[in-house]
Amino acid sequence: MTDLAKRILAACDRCTMAGQRDYAILCLLIGSSLKRQQVAAVSIRDFNYDQRSLQIQCRYKHQNQQNPSEIISLTLDTADALQDWLNLIHIAEDTSALQAPLFISLDRAKYGHRLTGTAIYGIVKRAATKAGIAEAIAPEQLRFSQEKYALNQDIETQNKTIRETSETHMRSPIVSKIVSKLDYENQDRTHFDTHETQISTIPYALTEFQPDILNSLLSDKRSLNTRRAYEKDLRYFFLAAYGQKPTESVIAQFLQLNRFEAIAIALRYKSDLITQGLKESTINRRLSALKSLVNFAAKLGKCEWNLDDVQTETVQTYRDTTGIKPESIRAMLLKIDRSTTKGKRDFAILRLLWDNALRRNEVVSANIGDFDGEGRSLQILGKGRGSQKSLISLSLGTSSAIQDWLSQIKTQNSDRPLFHSLDPANYGHRLTGTAIYQIVDLRAKDAGIAKKMSPHRIRHSAITAALDATNGNVRKVQKLSRHKKLDTLMLYDDNRTNMQGELSSLLGDLI
Repeated sequence: MTDLAKRILAACDRCTMAGQRDYAILCLLIGSSLKRQQVAAVSIRDFNYDQRSLQIQCRYKHQNQQNPSEIISLTLDTADALQDWLNLIHIAEDTSALQAPLFISLDRAKYGHRLTGTAIYGIVKRAATKAGIAEAIAPEQLRFSQEKYALNQDIETQNKTIRETSETHMRSPIVSKIVSKLDYENQDRTHFDTHETQISTIPYALTEFQPDILNSLLSDKRSLNTRRAYEKDLRYFFLAAYGQKPTESVIAQFLQLNRFEAIAIALRYKSDLITQGLKESTINRRLSALKSLVNFAAKLGKCEWNLDDVQTETVQTYRDTTGIKPESIRAMLLKIDRSTTKGKRDFAILRLLWDNALRRNEVVSANIGDFDGEGRSLQILGKGRGSQKSLISLSLGTSSAIQDWLSQIKTQNSDRPLFHSLDPANYGHRLTGTAIYQIVDLRAKDAGIAKKMSPHRIRHSAITAALDATNGNVRKVQKLSRHKKLDTLMLYDDNRTNMQGELSSLLGDLI
């Protein structure tokens, strides 16, 4: 088990009823890689201690259909934890009781009610806080960290097997006759020194490569959000095409089709998505996940075709990039009470979003150590840059606003988040992208702005204002927006100048 999982499980006080319940929930999240909604939906009758199994709802479903169910095996520790919890709530074994939820609220006002996904999220956060974990931990992070741990354990087990095999071979009678005891010890020491100093795992060339295509594809993606989206979209496809989740055998069955059969299935899938009324961008994202799986498999020699002939839908991007005027941004900033700690934080966030046209995730990922007050600069993790940080310059007003906010923070540890929550339940935890969105929305409403505002709309507003100020100098504004393609900025400029509206007015004056 990972150190993170051990610390969180150890934080549960199993001498209390709530502690036993929370421990059982965490065992399911970690040991069985379940999602919180799946844990919340489980009933007592779904659990079978004798067979160490649990019936759960599949993670994803077809639109307008009920969730299919599946039976999973449990570890002995998890099964014992569930049974210990059931022994505490003393539910009689009758039909009505067995239909009751497995996990219930222990709050006086809601005692006996089924736990919600939000409640399970809170349980994980409380356990992480008790374990002394500073970063905010979500149930999904426990699931992905356990999968990564299992993969590392497999590698370590294989590495140990190879070392033991090598050691046995060196000690065989034939080798003993050829080399002296001293020679053997020197060779043995050299062998292990090489393993310990030069390689930390099994050399790839010495392993039998039989990859799990889906897990290999997901591990190739740096972003956790990208991995989640790919996993979700591929489940949609295989449930629609095969009625099963994408297991290794089902994926192999699909990859063994010939090119024309595979394209026919993909086209039928696309047709169903259109019939369901999904948006073009959603259809394209699901098709993209499927194409990526096929292309990844082709690279590994698992198939000899691709799905390039399956055309994606045409999507009109950047339709509204105008945002709001600088006067409205100024009104939002002036409305903030900067005498409060929360006001200082929100003011610094809005200045960053406007002055540097940042994306909300770029603000979220920034740490205190990334900010240089003297040099008036900030290192950010830009979109599509992986772990490579980019250095951006800050205006005097933005730099002063950040310093004013940091003066209110007790700790100046460089690894701590630049902006954190001030809520008593989550104090000190890194602000999420959703929290940044809510801050912008609330401050816009306080300023009386009718247009629905978001961090990205502030980014649109900043880029449009920069184009106005530079008379459409897209090259210069590209340094601010950090767009990879200049064509994207040309769309901003076209929307800003509204050439179509100008020509329509011109034609109207001709008649």
